[in-house]
Amino acid sequence: MLEFIRRHSKSVVVKIFLTVLALTFVLCFGIFDVVRKLAGKDYVVKIGSLRITQAMFMMEKAKKLNILRRRERNLDDKIATMIVLRQMIWESVIDLAAADFGFRVSDAAMKEFIRGCGLFVDKEGRFSAKLLRGLLQQAQIPEAMFLEMSKKDLKNTLLRAPFQYVAVDIWSDIYARAHSEKRTLTVVVLDPASCKIDKKPSPEELEEFYRKNQAEFMVEESRSFHILELRESSLEKDIAVGEDELKEAYDGAPEKDEHSFEEMKTELMSNLKQEKLQSKVNDFTRQVEDALMAGEKAENVAKKFNLKLMKAAKVNSKNQDAKSKKILDVPYADDAVSLAFTMDEGGDSSFAEAVDEKKNRVLWLIHLDEIVPKHAEEFSGVMDRVREAWLKEERHKKAINLANELVSRVKQPGDLEKLAMNGKRNFGITPPFDRHGKSADEKNTKYADVIAAVHEEAFDKGKNEAAYRDMVSKVVVHQLKEVQRAKKIDPQDGKKLSETLTQEMHDDLYQQLVGCFSGKYEISINQEVLKNSNSGVNFDEFF
Repeated sequence: MLEFIRRHSKSVVVKIFLTVLALTFVLCFGIFDVVRKLAGKDYVVKIGSLRITQAMFMMEKAKKLNILRRRERNLDDKIATMIVLRQMIWESVIDLAAADFGFRVSDAAMKEFIRGCGLFVDKEGRFSAKLLRGLLQQAQIPEAMFLEMSKKDLKNTLLRAPFQYVAVDIWSDIYARAHSEKRTLTVVVLDPASCKIDKKPSPEELEEFYRKNQAEFMVEESRSFHILELRESSLEKDIAVGEDELKEAYDGAPEKDEHSFEEMKTELMSNLKQEKLQSKVNDFTRQVEDALMAGEKAENVAKKFNLKLMKAAKVNSKNQDAKSKKILDVPYADDAVSLAFTMDEGGDSSFAEAVDEKKNRVLWLIHLDEIVPKHAEEFSGVMDRVREAWLKEERHKKAINLANELVSRVKQPGDLEKLAMNGKRNFGITPPFDRHGKSADEKNTKYADVIAAVHEEAFDKGKNEAAYRDMVSKVVVHQLKEVQRAKKIDPQDGKKLSETLTQEMHDDLYQQLVGCFSGKYEISINQEVLKNSNSGVNFDEFF
């Protein structure tokens, strides 16, 4: 089909066909954009009078995601999108707040600021545009984007400036003493797995449990596809370069005056062979792609063009089958699976390049045969797993009930310890830790995970009360045992804590200021347009 259109591109019939096709796309897809714009709902986010359109959102998202993923390669798409949208909203609020205060930052002023900041200077202490551009290229950040980011940072700084004059000296000593405080806890660790459940579930109860918890018995989305592989070396056999071609290439070579024909012959031969090979590869891959696009089966195309054919059946996004066994074992397996999960059923990819274990060039494409959506397994096939899950939940409920009972009976200091001994339950004492969860005895890691989980609430409790924390694999009941405070603060530590307090108070005031403006500007999100942006984020949960 594509070959036919290429050969008859100047035909009147083909031109009419292409015009009708273009009009179909405009009428079917473009009209919805026009309606949204007329209705005034073509934005993703509206902050006061400022609208972030879908095009702006997608463009900014792409730029910011590139930067985020260079820092954290395995960043989840949903989390990354949340971070990007929060950042875009925050930056827009700052821009509006700065405008309300009369702050204006021109490009000229910004460039002057960058020149004078002292970060991009050569050995002689002078500003170096070359150094700045080199650093931006390394970080893959366009100059215009860097300038915009710098302007936002400067507005941020201007908004923070008044808070630098807020005095906090009067609170520094109290703050330092509070931060020197360390606490120890009495803890009782309840293991749900050790809780005995006498009741046996009926088949009806198990089926009801299965219906309510189907998410736990889901089979991941899988895809089945064929890979057609071409080794570039298989097209090299019939490539020949004549003497006349070599002489013509030599006559056009810039190095002709410096080297003789014989000196350059080997290099010219290699270059011409590579050019011919690349041309042959391009023609060959186009013929394969056209054959698939015309509807020929992958098996027939592979046989027709003598390509290696590989079948990947029911592969999940991690290149595994239902039993977590690896499916594809080729150097480009991860790329192939990732590509397959972006395609439509029955679709064909273009050829992509890879290098095998011997450093030889390989070209491959995918024909996607079938998509099996994420679905719940049949109850009859997972009954044993349902029974195990039901038992696990019942044990967990029993552990929570025991924790609640212990907490309700704590009235005085030391009660938890007594209750544990009377009930013949194991208890322990944590090493002293500060309000940040840092233990005074870092070698003692027995309760490190407990301290990490409960240190914040432990500093809100008195000696007469207890609390529990559900840590999934265990339930921890804790009561304050001892409070230690430093009698004297080291001057150096006191200075650091005073600086921390100052920064925290300034940050808090700044957050309140911008938060106040956020309320003023009335941030609203257009859910319909957002869904069309393929964000995959639940923004009801987000806010």
